[in-house]
Amino acid sequence: MSANAELFGFLQKLVNDMYEDLDLPGFPDVVVRLQQTLADDKSSARDIVRLVSSDAALSAKLLQLANSAAFKPGNRDISDLKAAVTVLGFSLVRGTATSFAMRQMEQQAWLLPLKPQLHQIWQESTGVAAICFVGARHIAGMRPDEALAAGLFHQLGTLYVLTRAHREGIAIGDTSEWTATIADWTPTIARAILENWRVPGHLTDAVEHQDALDRENPGELSLLARLLAAAKLYQRMQAPHTDHAEAQTILANVKFGTQPFMEMIESARTDIEAVRRVIGQ
Repeated sequence: MSANAELFGFLQKLVNDMYEDLDLPGFPDVVVRLQQTLADDKSSARDIVRLVSSDAALSAKLLQLANSAAFKPGNRDISDLKAAVTVLGFSLVRGTATSFAMRQMEQQAWLLPLKPQLHQIWQESTGVAAICFVGARHIAGMRPDEALAAGLFHQLGTLYVLTRAHREGIAIGDTSEWTATIADWTPTIARAILENWRVPGHLTDAVEHQDALDRENPGELSLLARLLAAAKLYQRMQAPHTDHAEAQTILANVKFGTQPFMEMIESARTDIEAVRRVIGQ
């Protein structure tokens, strides 16, 4: 069997099986349990706090985020987890836990061969999330916390494919064809993961349409999907030694109301970098 045929069969199996048996290899147990708890409509902030407090590193991450200038309301310091969870909200807690999991996975011995790919996923996720968060603050009708969460979620499909393939001995190549094959599948896989976690539908829809600007009119996408897709393209434009002409042409046509996306983001680069540093720590 050729490498591409093996990969295609593996991807089909993942999609067929994951709704019944979602297994995220390498995800810290506390993050898996947190996502399950957040998916339960009966869960309260107290339930979340009890679970998060079992992991000192995740607790510190949420407190650090809640006390940052980008997220803290007013000047009062936040010293307890319940206040941090309340300030951040469930969407940001979910997204932060996902980012935390990515960083933890880089340190696991069995995943060390994937460390460069895992680090790239984390960098892209935090970069896109920062663009989404700051962008949403400039767009009427958008919630910045949900926009940031969408950015942190958007690479979940890639993360899932890489770790499952590595665990099952599927060759992970570096060729553009291999990368393109995965890219066609990962938004759908990411949606399935988020649906399993019972993330709100407009968030899962945005993640599924993260590449839609390549083939759809921007005005036909929801605000959140449009922002996520534009942020992803803009983030990729920051990579050196790549041709940005196509991305620039696409983004030149993206507007929110009368506000061009490129003008909005270029004028907010300082704020975006500040948010990226906070969520990327």
